[in-house]
Amino acid sequence: MSLNTIFEIGFLMGLIGSIHCIGMCGPLVMALPMSNQTNFQKWQSILLYHAGKITSYAILGILLGMFGSQLPLYGVQENLSIVMGSIMLLYVIYVFVIKSRWSPKFLQFNRLYTFIVKKMGSVLKSKNRAAFYLIGFLNGLLPCGMIYVALTSALATQNIFYGGLIMVFFGLGTMPALIMVAIGGQYVGSAFRNKAQKLLPIFIFSIGVLLILRGMNLGIPYLSPQLGFGTDKISCHN
Repeated sequence: MSLNTIFEIGFLMGLIGSIHCIGMCGPLVMALPMSNQTNFQKWQSILLYHAGKITSYAILGILLGMFGSQLPLYGVQENLSIVMGSIMLLYVIYVFVIKSRWSPKFLQFNRLYTFIVKKMGSVLKSKNRAAFYLIGFLNGLLPCGMIYVALTSALATQNIFYGGLIMVFFGLGTMPALIMVAIGGQYVGSAFRNKAQKLLPIFIFSIGVLLILRGMNLGIPYLSPQLGFGTDKISCHN
């Protein structure tokens, strides 16, 4: 497994997941207490917020990578792109087809969500600059479907370092859209967020298909280049 694969999977998931973030985390980002700050201070606060969120993502990724290293998931690393693409397709089917009709109780985290939101509410009242880092850290712990998908990829790496790294790239992928919301929130109204949410399953499905194709190494330039993974044969002859 190469760093390019880790970056590609993590960043793409974060980039597509940021569409979901605009709807879910956008109001929180716009509520960050930055109205009396200079432009330089606002950028500091925004970066601190994202640093906190990426930190919590990385910790979760390390834990899942550690747990995955103890599981007999043979061949998953070599086919991580295909595995994650398939999981993204299943995610679309579950969230946008099945969940609307039936949602198992063990996948509901209402108490955890309420607890974290209350903590974030109290931190928002703080005037300390470090509060932005803590808000981001707590935000990264909020239950979220796209984070679950990303954490599944961390689990599938079966590696502590790669598990943390893929979640860092996931966090970096979410930054552009949320920075746009933080800087120009007045231009990202509820109408835009609603349209983005409607297009989300199409984007996730498309990225899922793309990851599967890239993992198949079909030799198609840009779409499914031949990367050489899994082509080495074991031979008993020298």
